[in-house]
Amino acid sequence: MQKPYRLCKIFFAMGLMNLDAYLVSQKVYFEFLRKRSTRHAEEASEASGIPLAEIVKSLVFIDQDGRPLLAVVTGDANVSRHKLERCSGSKSVRLAPDDVARAATGYPTGGIPPVGHRKRIQVFIDPRVTQHEHVWCGGGARSKLVRLRTADILRLTAATVCELTAD
Repeated sequence: MQKPYRLCKIFFAMGLMNLDAYLVSQKVYFEFLRKRSTRHAEEASEASGIPLAEIVKSLVFIDQDGRPLLAVVTGDANVSRHKLERCSGSKSVRLAPDDVARAATGYPTGGIPPVGHRKRIQVFIDPRVTQHEHVWCGGGARSKLVRLRTADILRLTAATVCELTAD
């Protein structure tokens, strides 16, 4: 039997993103929930019955140089581009097109988790997210959510916590 870490390395080497294998390899507590396919946090909340404030959005932005940045906010909030620019030290940021987000993370929009990405991405987390012990996130597919401890998200991403939400 292969060890989970080795399995995770194999999936990454093959270009396949396997969130389950990654989380096992990192010794993270997690729980998956299957739901109908959705693209937005509001839809995910309706499909799962989980309150919108307990779901987080992982949104990929690109800066003026085309570098991806990940903003993580509660499902009931919107990202302020100006606050993300200030927090990241970028001159400008814009929401990444779906294909760019998938290339950077390895996951489709609507299913992007805050951890376990194809490429190393700078992660910025709004403080409202850290007020929860656990949150539900994109589960690697539009038909799954994953429950993670916020402490694990912070540890695995080395995220910067800063105010990101629009007033």
